[in-house]
Amino acid sequence: MKPQLLKIPLTVDQSFRIKTDMSKKFYNQWHYHPEIELVLIVAGSGTVLVGDGILNIRSGDLLLIGANLPHMFRSDVDHDENKITETLTIHFLPELFEAFLALPENDLIAKLLEKASVGISVLGETKSEVATLMQKISYVYKTQRLISLLEILNKIASSAETNFIATKSLKLYANKQDETRLNRIYQYTLNNFARKITLAEIANVVHMVPHSFCRYFKSRTNKRYSLFLLEVRIGHACKLLTESDYSIAVIAYESGFMNASNFNRHFKLITNKTPFEYKKQFQMAYSAVY
Repeated sequence: MKPQLLKIPLTVDQSFRIKTDMSKKFYNQWHYHPEIELVLIVAGSGTVLVGDGILNIRSGDLLLIGANLPHMFRSDVDHDENKITETLTIHFLPELFEAFLALPENDLIAKLLEKASVGISVLGETKSEVATLMQKISYVYKTQRLISLLEILNKIASSAETNFIATKSLKLYANKQDETRLNRIYQYTLNNFARKITLAEIANVVHMVPHSFCRYFKSRTNKRYSLFLLEVRIGHACKLLTESDYSIAVIAYESGFMNASNFNRHFKLITNKTPFEYKKQFQMAYSAVY
């Protein structure tokens, strides 16, 4: 499988790009690029797939995505035509600071960029501080622009407030015949996870028989399709637990589970917490901040 290669344009006076994107929805194609990507979610919410990892995103979230790491964003379904998504993104090639990062004083940043090969979510106070720095970098030029980028990377590299998104980086395959397969699988799953999806049904999306589909998906994503579907459903349930007052039974149904008992068992399997424990922990953390 070869994700879509996305070209990141630069002007003659730029060594890296800073760009604000405003749209009705996030860019929702399975893609990759040779540039490292630092993206701030300014407005909007949804889901991001990075390598073999799945993460809910909302306004204020900050992600560092490594070079050539396949990823895609999906906006929450929202029928309000007045709402938009907005992202502030920095793209830069790994070799931009290659000689500089070889110096022993810069080993933290060098290690950070290596770790970005599986995607990093930046959290807490670090996230807020970096977001402020990213907003300012658009208004500085020349050498100060490079210094500002290094300041941002150093801030993240020196922080313990980070989580990995994926478990491992995905390989890139050169078979152009398969170029859109995973994109179709992901899009179909994200659009239909709230109901039962049979193996025959999802295999038919990419014109395969179930046995071949299972082998194909595992070889490309390092996980079974059933686990991927479960992670998508639990991710949606986590969003509802933190953003709504729905009962556990309603959240289970909205997330694609037939009953609360089955939902509770699978939720603990993925998160190591019951839905009630997860919601209570979130409320305590929210109260501590606000």
